[in-house]
Amino acid sequence: MLEVKNLTKSYDEEAAVEDLSFRVESGEFLTLLGPSGCGKTTVLKTIAGLVKPDEGNVLLRGDDVTETKPEARRVGMVFQSSSLFPRMTVRENVEYALKPHMENKNRRKKRAEEYLKLVRMADKEDAVPETLSGGEARRAELARALSYEPDVMLLDEPLTGLDRALRDELKKEIKRIHDETGVTTVLVTHDQEEAISVSDRVVVLKDGRKEQEGTPREVYRHPRTRFVAEFFGESTRFDGIVEENGDVRLETDAKIRVNGRSGGSRGDEVSVYVRPENVEITNEERHDNSFKGDIVEVTEMGSYGEARVSTDEGEVLAKIGGFSEVSEGEKVVVGFDDSDAVVVADDS
Repeated sequence: MLEVKNLTKSYDEEAAVEDLSFRVESGEFLTLLGPSGCGKTTVLKTIAGLVKPDEGNVLLRGDDVTETKPEARRVGMVFQSSSLFPRMTVRENVEYALKPHMENKNRRKKRAEEYLKLVRMADKEDAVPETLSGGEARRAELARALSYEPDVMLLDEPLTGLDRALRDELKKEIKRIHDETGVTTVLVTHDQEEAISVSDRVVVLKDGRKEQEGTPREVYRHPRTRFVAEFFGESTRFDGIVEENGDVRLETDAKIRVNGRSGGSRGDEVSVYVRPENVEITNEERHDNSFKGDIVEVTEMGSYGEARVSTDEGEVLAKIGGFSEVSEGEKVVVGFDDSDAVVVADDS
């Protein structure tokens, strides 16, 4: 459906995107994930035709549209900031987007009503933008972008500026709308939870380059670089040297057992990562890797919590049950199995 090939774009000789390539299959939901300034929005605007690349191509349904004007591409876009026309009603905003694609006024009205119903905004069709909440405005923009049934839907950080409850609600709505319409979707975000919850695949960007691509599960469980391991979810990191048997020796002379999966040669410097949900707090050594320590912080988040444990090998983060019995100052053992340890080479 959509292919970006060897895309490069610079501003004032500073590269925003460098030699980036990826594909999005028909009906797929792909997320471009990365920190601010990594080139995500530049990629999105290039796909939409709002930015011309220095090098590379954009293909839609196999056709090269790199030089095609934005209005000639069947691409819908929801911008980071609201773009509704303030003097038009919600329905009129949607109808206006339909004008280049549908001449008949009655058909435009019917189509607008259909998509406002899809995004659960039928009762707001006569409202003006200034009376809408942030979430309602985003729904109206989704209806407008979807109304002319584009080949690709582009979402540029659509949840920015919303409170947590609204973000969670709209996140579910975006996923529902995608599943119901089957429209090919590309989302830009810096929020890892957002990417995990809605995406079929994720492309992680750093400094305009692709660090890793895969399903959220693959990227989360098997990060290939330090950047991905540390940006895509929380982890505890141990630095050490690969031993002859493939395990990792730390500076404290403790050993991290990784079942020979270090992927390096003896003497190589590597980092070992373990996710907090794979770390157990106990009172005895019963895992492949166990370290004694003291709980230095407990953070409650309702249904679950996090505990930070200070050990001789460094601070370890563990996920715990909500309002758990553990408390700060308690002496414990933290442990994890070798199968949960992810090893990343030092020079990656």
